[in-house]
Amino acid sequence: MDDERDDRGRGEAPPDGGAEELASEAAEAAELTSIARRLGERQRWAEAVELLALARRLAPGDPEVSRALAAAERERRARGGTPREPAELLREQLRRDAIDSAHFLGLAHAYAERGENAQALECLDIARAKSLADPGLHKLAGRVLFRRRRHDDAAAELETALRLNPFDRETAALLGRVEFERGRREAALSATVHAYLLVDEGDEETAERLRHRLRTLRQILGWDTRAMTRAFRARQDELHVAFDRLQWRRERFLEEEGLARTASGAAPARRRPGGRIGLAARLRRIDVLAPLSDEQVFLLTRVADELVLDAGAHVFHYRDTGRDLYLVARGEIVVQRHTGYGTFTLGSLGPGDLLGEAAYVAGGERAGDAVAAAPCQLFRLDADALDRLVEERGELAVQLHWVFWRALARKLRATNAQLQSFFDPGALPENFLRLRRPQAAIGEAVKVDAGDKIRLFREQGLSRRELVTLATFSRERRVAESAYVFQEGDPGQELYVIVEGRVMICKYIPGGGEEALAILERGDFFGEMSLLDGEPRSADARAHGGPATLLALDEATVRAVLSMDSAASLEFLRLLCRLLADRLREIDEKVVGWRILAGPQAESASA
Repeated sequence: MDDERDDRGRGEAPPDGGAEELASEAAEAAELTSIARRLGERQRWAEAVELLALARRLAPGDPEVSRALAAAERERRARGGTPREPAELLREQLRRDAIDSAHFLGLAHAYAERGENAQALECLDIARAKSLADPGLHKLAGRVLFRRRRHDDAAAELETALRLNPFDRETAALLGRVEFERGRREAALSATVHAYLLVDEGDEETAERLRHRLRTLRQILGWDTRAMTRAFRARQDELHVAFDRLQWRRERFLEEEGLARTASGAAPARRRPGGRIGLAARLRRIDVLAPLSDEQVFLLTRVADELVLDAGAHVFHYRDTGRDLYLVARGEIVVQRHTGYGTFTLGSLGPGDLLGEAAYVAGGERAGDAVAAAPCQLFRLDADALDRLVEERGELAVQLHWVFWRALARKLRATNAQLQSFFDPGALPENFLRLRRPQAAIGEAVKVDAGDKIRLFREQGLSRRELVTLATFSRERRVAESAYVFQEGDPGQELYVIVEGRVMICKYIPGGGEEALAILERGDFFGEMSLLDGEPRSADARAHGGPATLLALDEATVRAVLSMDSAASLEFLRLLCRLLADRLREIDEKVVGWRILAGPQAESASA
């Protein structure tokens, strides 16, 4: 690795002339011809023809190669056979490409060893076209480009090789040398640390050579022990994650394959892998985490532990101030509230559901007791540890808040629906319910000063980029007193923000009339649930106590905000999650109040 030869003549012939080169090419052609004959014995004539064509390019004057190629072509035409399925043809093409790539890579190595770097790079270009994800191609390209002093190109190739195979010590060490030549000392030190961490035990010579480089780079950079420790820890974490991910995928592959019979016909024994790999595999089966990537699920194992509860055990109690989250893997959890008038159920959760997200995103007290209705298996996500993790991993934070938003929206819809369970749905005729009030009208367009928009959104803690986007693309509307912005059952296509006035979120309950669920004021958002899940509106919204001025944000605008960088979109998602969490708590209080008024029969009817 460290004793690569200089670029001899930049593609010129070796010192002993062309005789040795011709002999080498003839030997390679003979080897390819031998392989082609063995393929012909197995009736794989198409592959034999390709190898023989390559052999003839190496030795165009060899009559033996020409005769073998002609014979193979005759056999291929004679045995053309019936047309094959596209999938089979694709597999064969990929196999041929892999063979070609391997051969051209081998030829590139041969040219590189002779110092014929231009020819080596040509062969590597062909090999790369045949196989884009082979780290060996990029590694050799990096070596050749380094010899030719094309350091920027060499670094790009070696970085790609190391990304495809992070366990290649030689690639990491060479990348360190290239980065040093480019004057990027910190990058050189990081790559050298990577190489040092991969040194085999007992290989003291390589270890000492890399230690010497690290000491030199440390002196140049003027780093203290703490800075070096951070560099080692960063690379160590990357290697551990890469290794653990492969181990996890190995376990998953074996587990999936184990669903079928083994070669002997016996059903394999069921295995339960342990450690973080096993925990990640079990978390992956939780439905609510489906939007997360495998790597993001694996990161959650840093903050997760597994709980097994007997029936009747509490997960948390009403008015607790904890913020931990829980994922239900097995069993049923009931959220309930004890009052002087009895115990009322607020909701129930089953396998794949999320518990406790309202307290995590909005803080405050728990809305009720969470009790195991049957033996349960849960995964607890430690809130403090999760805070630190999402601070480090912005993309994970965004994905998790999408998960929270969806979970809260489903719960809010379910809680809204509970209000109708207190009354007989047939108390009023369906036609009367449909005609009970005029259709919703969003009102006339008005002009709101851009500065007022900015101030309004700034009050909600939005980032500068969010402020500009929302202020630019939101549309202003004026709603008359008591006029409906939308009604229950309407399609949901917009989210609204109150600029002036108030809006009442309410629900018409057959036999009970209109029940106010929330009174919203300046700066409050509403209508976000339908925008998220595409479901019809679950409640009414109308101007309350006078006219209201609103800003309307359609789906395209909201998604533009959420497509910003992770920090910007995260702040917006946190805002929406806090809104839903607060709304859910308000509705829970309404449900408890209605249950107390309706008496014990309401609880039994909803059970």
